Amino acid sequence: MGMRSISALRRTFAATLVVPLAGLGTFTSIATAHHGLDHEHCEPVTAREQSIVISAKKLTDSGAPAQPRPNASSTEENSLKPISKVSKLVPELAEPLEVAKVPTLADPLEVAREPSVVDEISTTNKQPEPEAEFVTMAEAEVISFHGITPGLSKRINVLRTWGDPRSEDTQADELKYRFDDLPSVWVRFKDNLVESIEVELAEPSSAVTLSRKLELQRIRPVVVQDSEGRDIAQVFPERGVTLNYATEELGLTIASDSNSEESDSPRIESILLQPIQAQSFHDRAMANVDRSYTNTIADLEAAIRLDGQLGEARATLAELHSKLGKAVTAERYAAEAVDVEPQQAKHRLKWAKCLRQLARYDRAVEEVRTVLETPDIQPLVRAKALHEMGLLAAFGSKKVARSSIKLHSKAIEIADELAVGDDRLTRLEAKALLVEAHLAVAVEISRGAWQKKDESVPQWIERASALAEAMIDEDDAYLGLRLKVAVSALAAAANLEKPINPLLWIEEAENTVDDIKTSIFDSLALNQYKWQLGLAYFHGSQIEHRRSEPESAIHLGELADEQLAELSLQRDEMPDTSYLMGRLYFQIGAVHAVHYDDHLTACQWYDEAIDRLLNPVPVTTVAVPQQHGDALVSMGVSYWSQDDRTRAIELTEAGVELIEAAVDAGLLEGETLMVSYNNLSAMHQAQGEQEPAARYEQLAKKITGTEVSQKPNSSGSRPKRR
Repeated sequence: MGMRSISALRRTFAATLVVPLAGLGTFTSIATAHHGLDHEHCEPVTAREQSIVISAKKLTDSGAPAQPRPNASSTEENSLKPISKVSKLVPELAEPLEVAKVPTLADPLEVAREPSVVDEISTTNKQPEPEAEFVTMAEAEVISFHGITPGLSKRINVLRTWGDPRSEDTQADELKYRFDDLPSVWVRFKDNLVESIEVELAEPSSAVTLSRKLELQRIRPVVVQDSEGRDIAQVFPERGVTLNYATEELGLTIASDSNSEESDSPRIESILLQPIQAQSFHDRAMANVDRSYTNTIADLEAAIRLDGQLGEARATLAELHSKLGKAVTAERYAAEAVDVEPQQAKHRLKWAKCLRQLARYDRAVEEVRTVLETPDIQPLVRAKALHEMGLLAAFGSKKVARSSIKLHSKAIEIADELAVGDDRLTRLEAKALLVEAHLAVAVEISRGAWQKKDESVPQWIERASALAEAMIDEDDAYLGLRLKVAVSALAAAANLEKPINPLLWIEEAENTVDDIKTSIFDSLALNQYKWQLGLAYFHGSQIEHRRSEPESAIHLGELADEQLAELSLQRDEMPDTSYLMGRLYFQIGAVHAVHYDDHLTACQWYDEAIDRLLNPVPVTTVAVPQQHGDALVSMGVSYWSQDDRTRAIELTEAGVELIEAAVDAGLLEGETLMVSYNNLSAMHQAQGEQEPAARYEQLAKKITGTEVSQKPNSSGSRPKRR
């Protein structure tokens, strides 16, 4: 296999990390120093009496989890060990909270299917009845009343068709008519074009009855609420119809001897007919945003077609596509949202998040900086921006990455105050941010050279879990947070020196996904949770490998493959998806090589991994430079044992190139190259290639300042496995 990708790999690291994030340290120092944060010791946030942290259920006695101090020595024993390293230490993690079962939601309302139409009201174009009970997006058809259609008919058409109104001024913005048993019919104009028609019913009627007569029963309505949270109307976006509830009996139902479907239906006192409205599609999308991505995306796209200035619709589309792994599509929508509403800092922050997912870290830093420098920025937006900057800092050099925890800590401090505020929406968003920031701190500590991180990381995970469970107790729509906690706990544990038993967290993740499936039936919405479950299996396999539990490691790896393989094809816009699959196949192969000394089976898995791991990929939360290089070096050992020496040397050199690039970028210490240089020296020596063997031997000496401890003999020493 040729080494066509090595120079590209080096350019990728240099272009995406060193240049853009070099300026991040200066900026973050200004941002955090202003608030008096200690960069050297990273003191914990002090909880206040009116603090969501204090009111959470499951916390340590000290309030906030301990934040470890940076390890000044940054020795090998405190850096991430190679994937093939195993440990006999098996401390147990506290058992996760018991999974609460989510009650099954009521089935969608059954509606009668006989076609009937109110005499006075009809659609302008009749369409065949759809097969599905609720269609994703029905054909838009404007409702007409006595031959007059809102948005199409003019004043002259009304006067000619309906005659003189009961109103005295025929040129008024609003004219009143009366038809048969209807007490009043109001027609409203804008620039002499009919803007709306409101029909007052002689007596309240059930919503089910009216929707059946107007042939609306197969269209998904959206319920409108007033400022007090009471339901006041149903809107059918594809028809421009609003059924207004009886104002004197809001919340009551019709006392009727008819079927329960009608008796349980709200009372309707008037019908409002309007042109097709973009806002109606947007409202319906937001009411169902977490339950059905298919319908939500369709509604938001329809809203944008009707009104190109809806920045919020584009920002929501960006969020959904981001969760689905459509990073390029998400970034496009987020950028459009900023173009449409540049004054909205939250749209710019969404754009920065999408840029980060595409590994465009330099531009992402610029956009977050713009948000933080926005005058009179809302506290919640500021907290989210600090959290986002903390995530970006984690991809920088070791020095820059240290500021990540301080940035997350400041975000936590702000969110903690907002989480006990009066505004319900702000309070919920702040609590969700607290969960995410705590998990980010846990993962970042686990990756870095910090003292007592084996003690600190579980505290941060436990605190995040307590906050998440409090939100789930309030609303089971937040079940996804429990899954996020489980996956983050496993991701952090995979980096610790003392591996935990991952099976409790795996069970937590599986049970949570099962619970989510009881209330979400949309395949797109479920895919994001299935992907997270696959990541849980992947991290669990890594942990079991290090715990010397090979059977469990292989089993979890195969479960990850089963869960992720098909979904990875749908997430091809993410820069590290292919790498993740390569890393997974390497992981399974490494178990066979290390624990069973079965290099033949290992190489069969490595064959699936090679192309994916050799393709250039920027550093992400998944693609960590040392693990990337270690994988290639370890694969080289197995191919060497199978007498495929050319491939073995090429893979080892590829791993060296990656690690060297990371060292040059300040992401890794030079000592991480030691095993790789020794392996290459031994390989070239065995091949009789004295010049490269001597060169790599000298590079190893340069790192340690001593003679290389293991020199290959004339027959070729067995290379070391990382």
